[in-house]
Amino acid sequence: MKIDIGCGKNKRDGFVGVDNDPNCGADVVASALDLPFEDDSAEEVHSSHLVEHFTPEEAKIFFDEIYRVLKIGGTADIKIDRDWSKKKLFKKDSTHKYRFSSKEIKLMLRKFSEAKVENKIYFFKIYQLRNKIFVWLKK
Repeated sequence: MKIDIGCGKNKRDGFVGVDNDPNCGADVVASALDLPFEDDSAEEVHSSHLVEHFTPEEAKIFFDEIYRVLKIGGTADIKIDRDWSKKKLFKKDSTHKYRFSSKEIKLMLRKFSEAKVENKIYFFKIYQLRNKIFVWLKK
C-alpha cells in the first residue's frame, strides 16, 4: 500500500489519498495525526505541503504516525513549505501554523533508520523562486 497524506484534490496516482476535508475527493477522510491504517502496513508514504499546517507538537505526532504505518524498509518523502519569512508563509495560507527549520525537523526523525533533510531553494517555472524542506525517510 502507498499513502498520500494530506492529498487534497491532487492525490498521487497509485496512492491511497488521505485528507481531513470530506469535500476534496480523498479515498479516506481522516486526520494525519491519527491514521486509520494498521501498524507496518504501508510500503511508501508521500506528503506535500502539510507539515506547515501543524504546530511542532503536532508535527512530531505526524512523523510518529508515519513511522507506525510504514513497513520495515518502507520509505516516505515529504515536502514542507518554508517560504521566505514567517510573515509571508502565514499570509499565503491562514491555516499555516509554523515555519519549520531543517534542524527542527531532523530532531523529530530519530526513530527512522535513515533520514535525509534538506532545505532547498530552487526555481519553479521561470523566475519563481521557492524555499522548501525536502525529507526522505526509511524505516
